[in-house]
Parts: sequence; C-alpha cells; structure tokens
Amino acid sequence: MAITLCVVFILVAASIHDCDGVLRFASYYKDHMVLQKSPERAVVWGYGSEGAQVTFTLSGQKQQNISQATVTNGTWRVTLDPVEAGGPYNVTAAVQNITAVLTDVLFGDVWLCGGQSNMLFKVSGIFNTSEELKRAAHYPHVRTFMASLKKSETEQTDLIGVQIPWSVQPANLAGFSAVCWLFGRNLFDKLQYPIGLVESGWGNTPIEAWSSARALQQCGLESKSRKHYRSPQENSVLWNAMIHPLLNMTIKGAIWYQGEANYIYHQKKYNCSFPAMIDDWRMAFHQGSGGQTAPDFPFGFVQVCYFE
Repeated sequence: MAITLCVVFILVAASIHDCDGVLRFASYYKDHMVLQKSPERAVVWGYGSEGAQVTFTLSGQKQQNISQATVTNGTWRVTLDPVEAGGPYNVTAAVQNITAVLTDVLFGDVWLCGGQSNMLFKVSGIFNTSEELKRAAHYPHVRTFMASLKKSETEQTDLIGVQIPWSVQPANLAGFSAVCWLFGRNLFDKLQYPIGLVESGWGNTPIEAWSSARALQQCGLESKSRKHYRSPQENSVLWNAMIHPLLNMTIKGAIWYQGEANYIYHQKKYNCSFPAMIDDWRMAFHQGSGGQTAPDFPFGFVQVCYFE
C-alpha cells in the first residue's frame, strides 16, 4: 500500500508552506509591517489551495483597493497600486469565507540591512542603551524585522525562520541591529514618513556566503561549496536562505556592513566580488519584484576602518 505524506521531515530548507493549501501570507508579511510607498508598487504574496481565487483588499482611512489573484503552484501574488506614505491599513486576503488579515500596516520606505557582526551589533550593546530605548518610543513609525540565522544549499522561496517579527518600538529593539536602527531613525528625522528596516545578517561571514552562484562566477569563484554547506561561511548558503526569500518584496535600498571575514579569505578578489554582489542584488530584487524595486537602487556601505 502506497502512502503519500505531505510533510517531509528534513531540517534543512524543505518547506511545508505550499504543501497544505492553507490560505496565509508569506512569513515576511506580518502585522505592523511597512510596505514600500509610491511611486513604487508594493508586492504581497502568500499561499493557498491550488487554483483558488484570492480576493485581496487594502483598506484604510483614505482608500480601499481590491485585487484578484489565482493560486498557482501553491502561491498567489498581488502587485498593489501605488500608495502614498502613511497608514495604518488593514490588508486582507480572502477565499470564500476564509480570510487572512494583516493589521496596522504602514507605507513608507523599506531598507534591507545586511552584513556580518558589524551589522548585527545590537542596540543593547551601545553606550546609551537605556536612553536610546526610551527615545525609540517616539518613533512608532520606524518598524523593524529580523530574519532568523539560517543557511541552505538551495535557493529558498520563503524565509526558513523569523527572529524578530515586524515590531513597533521599543518592542524587541534591544535585540535589533544598532547600525540599522540608527540609520532608519535618522532617515525618519529627515523624511517624516514611515521607515521599514529589514535585518538579514550573520556574524563572521564572508561576502561569498551572501552572493549567488551567478555573482561568484563573475569573479572566477566556485559556485558550489566543498564542505556540504555545514557552515554559514560556505558559498551562497546565506544568499539562498536569507536574501533570495526576500526578492519578491519591493525595497527602496540596502545598507551593508561587512569585510573582516574576507581579510584572509579571497582578499584579493574582494574588489571584484563586492561590486559583483551589489550588481547581482540589484538585478535580482528588480526582477523578483516584477520591476518595482529600482534596478539601480541605493546601496550604502561602511568602509571597514584601518586596524593594526
């Protein structure tokens, strides 16, 4: 007797999201999140039963937009009309009498913060932590999200895990990237509209781990690992698990703080591998968002200081 099981008990990148047909949003989409404002168009996607017609509604004080999508290969996807900065909105996906709802959603600029331990240095570690956490309560429109530290041998569609779900400050801020937070706070001071900060980084990791096989090949580097992906330092494993799942989202830009791990590892290749990664991220986010993320989006980085 043949028995087919839908759940695969493998602790690596295998996902059961598209297996059970339950209507829900992808793991990145949570209450309190920030979606990219106009002139770009935000992309929202999730899971459902194959062939189901999903009615998607964005409702708020100023407007209500309704879109339709069909579940194909287990997923549905909607590209919203441009929405000006502000909120809050409710985001609803419905199939007949089944609904999935996101509440307190804002529209603003979304920034991805990546790198190694420099970027992961937490707000709890800065000199004036208590003062900064008190101050953060005055920034309810700067929202934060952190992907879990995961690696994968293959490119993932969705995040394997979420470390910090979308949060209103000061909730969860102590464990968030200090550099990313201070960058976003300063942006809000200048722009005065919502800012979404997405942290996806891992300490002591080289740029090769964050680069796709395409980018590595541009610099004559191996596209596959020799160590069976047991370490977060291996080629492309963090691109696969922590960047590739974010490509569908629309972003304004990215900031990057990394370099020490390449001091003794492919050091002479860095002048190729770094710009190659930037170009590849720009191309991949542009294509993944259906052309909504700019193909030349801003990519800021910190030059690692001299040390002897």
